[in-house]
Amino acid sequence: MAPAPTPVYEWSDLANVVDTLDEQALKPPSPLDKLYFTDTMLEKYEPCVEVLHKLIDADGEDEEAWGEFEKYYSRFMDFSWCSNWDGKKYDIVIFGASGYTGYLTMEYLKRVALVNNPEPFTFALAGRTVSKVQEMRDREFGGTQWEDTPILQASFDDVVSCIDLAKSAHVIINLAGPYSLAQGEVLVDACCHVGTHYCDVSGELPWTLRTLDLYEQAKKGGALVSTSAATAGAIVDVLLFMCAKKAREDHGEELRRAINYQTGGGATATASGGTLASRNAMTQASDEARRKMADPFTLGGFIPQFDRNGMKDVLIEKGTGRCTAKVRKEESDAILNKMGECPYTGLWRVPTMYSFLNTRIVRRSNAMLANLENQPYGKEFNFQEFATLPPDMWKQQQQSSEQPTSKKAMSVEEEKAALEASGKYYKQGEGPPLEELTEAWIANLMWAQTTSGKEIKASYCGNDAYFETSRAAVEWAMTVRFDYDKLPHKGGVLNAAVSGQEPYAKRLIGSGAKVTLGKWLDWSELTPPGFASSRKQ
Repeated sequence: MAPAPTPVYEWSDLANVVDTLDEQALKPPSPLDKLYFTDTMLEKYEPCVEVLHKLIDADGEDEEAWGEFEKYYSRFMDFSWCSNWDGKKYDIVIFGASGYTGYLTMEYLKRVALVNNPEPFTFALAGRTVSKVQEMRDREFGGTQWEDTPILQASFDDVVSCIDLAKSAHVIINLAGPYSLAQGEVLVDACCHVGTHYCDVSGELPWTLRTLDLYEQAKKGGALVSTSAATAGAIVDVLLFMCAKKAREDHGEELRRAINYQTGGGATATASGGTLASRNAMTQASDEARRKMADPFTLGGFIPQFDRNGMKDVLIEKGTGRCTAKVRKEESDAILNKMGECPYTGLWRVPTMYSFLNTRIVRRSNAMLANLENQPYGKEFNFQEFATLPPDMWKQQQQSSEQPTSKKAMSVEEEKAALEASGKYYKQGEGPPLEELTEAWIANLMWAQTTSGKEIKASYCGNDAYFETSRAAVEWAMTVRFDYDKLPHKGGVLNAAVSGQEPYAKRLIGSGAKVTLGKWLDWSELTPPGFASSRKQ
């Protein structure tokens, strides 16, 4: 006689039992939930499946089976049944360490953080392919006391490896871009589950939008999550945070407007292969993603006099009285594409690529500071960003009889072709060695105005933009690791300036960047600060 067939149970049947124990099952599944809480994953945990079969067959009336199930279920929920984690927890784990930004981050560790960070710290490197990470580690740390730095393996399509990676760190710095093309939410979600802080160096709005859905998860887990903790996204916002704080302390006023001017010099790096790949990823975004990227308030904003998404101008149609609300002209992206003399500072300004990211980041910070602290940069606040030319260049432009014209931005393909023609094209994961960038510098000149018209200035000057991205990410990680008790917010998906606030600013300054508040650095002072920390021992 043939044996009776083994009963087949669907995950939905098993989930009915699980629901009685866990309210989380009633919520929409998170990225990690979709990969982990599946019948395929549960079937791998045979003891738990066997006792679930008993419960289902007994209609949940078997008390002994319930006791067994609670034991196994607890192990399933904390991932311990499948974990390969060795129990070691590092202060910082750098994921995606085999690429160009990984190289510069290791250089930053060697030259600055490991030498002069106020606190000693432990760290590990991680990536999808251990051999590639090992090759970079041996090249960068060979012959030093860090030559045996541990290497961890994880992949976004292996949910258990992401959970183990999150368990292995107090803070994870994710350098594995392009972010929009990967399923990095699984790693972010794993960090939320186990309370590990997370940052990345993305300049990609579609990726930032995807992480916002994890806000409550991060807050519940006590994890601070900050995307765009980089030259683009963090440093400008930190300067603005400092200006707003000074406006309140010195004048008792909010900010009405602010403009950031980017400039730079020296033999700066061309776009790395990874940067081009990230830009290309955004050009391939869906129509819905493109629509969101085109919205100046896609990350939110706070101007409550009219509504939560920006103060509006209202057009009234003659004859009908029909009203049409639209975003204020000063908020539109069209303003950022114009060239000419700034009416507030007299600087000659031209468009800059990252203004479309930074303006949205700043608007979100304004909203978050309003919602979380009732203390926005300003209730009628407007922020713009441009590149500016050195004085000799813009004076020449002023004296010229020709009117300035805006050039159409190059496509990714056109930029790649131009770089190839000049011999400066790098494949993804590659870029120029740091030794070729010793004369490079990038600066931000922040001008802010209070509601009564008082002016406040701040400036930041660092080395090459890619090196400064490593500084921004590492110092954010140090902030949330060692200054967590000083931070006002203990979890959530927050911009780097909002999560790090004054402790973050102090670490950036102490790490060697040139920073002023109350005035701008003189043009003669805009030079690379060098690759060393200014912290006093």
